[in-house]
Amino acid sequence: MVKHPLRTTLIGGVLAAGAAVAIPSVASASTAHDSFSQTQQLLEQQLASRVTQLGRLSADVSGSKTITAAHAGVLSARLATETTSINGLVTKVPTDTTRAELQSDRSAMLKDNRVFAVETPQVIEVIEADSIAAQVVSFQASEVGLQSSVSSLSGQPGYQNALNHYNAFVVEVNRAATYSAHVISAVLPQVPQDFPGDTHIFVGASHSLLNADIALAHASYDETIIGLASGGYTGA
Repeated sequence: MVKHPLRTTLIGGVLAAGAAVAIPSVASASTAHDSFSQTQQLLEQQLASRVTQLGRLSADVSGSKTITAAHAGVLSARLATETTSINGLVTKVPTDTTRAELQSDRSAMLKDNRVFAVETPQVIEVIEADSIAAQVVSFQASEVGLQSSVSSLSGQPGYQNALNHYNAFVVEVNRAATYSAHVISAVLPQVPQDFPGDTHIFVGASHSLLNADIALAHASYDETIIGLASGGYTGA
């Protein structure tokens, strides 16, 4: 009679131990499922952000007043291709059931598209380069008139100052044109598969665009001084 309570206690202990072993197994499976679900949801969010960004970039290209037709055609075609690719993944990812599928889709999202790392700086820099090129054309169209204004000052006190600024104007406008052309030739050929090897190209293009903007600012200043010289300003 004394043994029965002991036996019951032992059996209860074994069952409790068994339950203790089984519970972590269930918890582990649940955790794994939660982890998969979280990874899937994160990928869906990343895809959604790319859909939004591609829409913005497409609007930027179509809305630019100065981008050339050729450059707009190249960028629009690439954006359309990437939009189709990303939208395909938006449809597929929610149906994935394995980590391998998620990893494959994530790889496609990045390596086949590079919406943020390649397409975004490419679109922004090409649009800006073409904007600068358009300003260059406008400044170049002013050169004949400015030269005429300078010539009309020959023999007057402001002539030499105006001539110096006219020469500087021409130099700065040409500098801006060179920088702009360099950006287009360097940036436009880049494709998603070039990343990260093309990062320095986008950084260099950003510096070139800044230098082009500075050159145009100087040219604008020179143009203003020439106008003042026509009114008697000598630079003193």
